[in-house]
Amino acid sequence: MSAVLIRVQNAIENAALLLAGVVLLSMGLIIVASIVGRVLFLNPIPDDLLMVGLLNVAVIALPLAYVERMRGHITVTVTTDWLGVRALGALRAFGAIAMAIFFGGIGLMVARRMPDEIAKGAYYDGVLQIPTWPMKAVFGAAVLLFVARLIVSIIAGLRTMMTGIDPDSVVRSPHEEI
Repeated sequence: MSAVLIRVQNAIENAALLLAGVVLLSMGLIIVASIVGRVLFLNPIPDDLLMVGLLNVAVIALPLAYVERMRGHITVTVTTDWLGVRALGALRAFGAIAMAIFFGGIGLMVARRMPDEIAKGAYYDGVLQIPTWPMKAVFGAAVLLFVARLIVSIIAGLRTMMTGIDPDSVVRSPHEEI
């Protein structure tokens, strides 16, 4: 892949991570404002729990591609520590393929339902009648970004499997604390 394409993808992933952080702060502000409104004015923000629940989608889904790029997913390496670099590359590619199929399928199912929901004007029951499609669009975009990063991981895993060189690995001293 070209260096420009990788830089663009990294910039989009960084922007998604930043957006997730802003959304997380917004969730906190909604909760605080609702509590203050309830305590001081006996009038909380309407549909506050629904809004926070919907914003959770962005907080969880948007950083997925960044986490994949940093290899930050939780892993258990007890059974793979003894494997060579080539085998680890194959496992990385296999895991990325499995995740791409799983998350890509979920994203596809969500995206297929969106046009009907937009056409019908579907919304969540509540005072504000919040439409259902915006968070589904955010989820679909986040999954698309994640699957694009998984494709890069698949290619990197296959390259490591074939060459025995993992350019992304972190070499640590045996005495270094992690």
